[in-house]
Amino acid sequence: MTTENQAEAPARERLPGEKLILPGTTIGGEVGTFYVDFVLWNREMTDSRTLNALVDTGATYTQVPASVLDELGVERRQTRTFSMADGSTQRLSVGWAEIELGGDQAVVHIIFGEENGKILLGAHALEAFGLAADAKNGRLIPADLTR
Repeated sequence: MTTENQAEAPARERLPGEKLILPGTTIGGEVGTFYVDFVLWNREMTDSRTLNALVDTGATYTQVPASVLDELGVERRQTRTFSMADGSTQRLSVGWAEIELGGDQAVVHIIFGEENGKILLGAHALEAFGLAADAKNGRLIPADLTR
């Protein structure tokens, strides 16, 4: 959430004919090639954890081990069916949590993942922050917002 004292990032300057970089997309390489830190808050903003996540624009939602979400008091709100990389499907619990990334905060869908599973920062979270993944340089960049 942007406060009045916090300046909004300027729009990315594009060259004539350059394609838009949309939030939640990957440019310059493959998905799932670099990690970023973010802070995960419970909905009441009373407890948090700093986590290191694989940026994965191929994943719709952010995924965190269920034990971390349970410790923070994040509620399971629904069960959704997800397609896995191996072609199978899994029904997984999903909740909502506040995350902080680059000084901004947003509420995002969070998958209750396996205990030893990867922490993933998915496309939905990047969209919420107006960011894209620059895989070639291993960083998140401001995306072109459209309406």
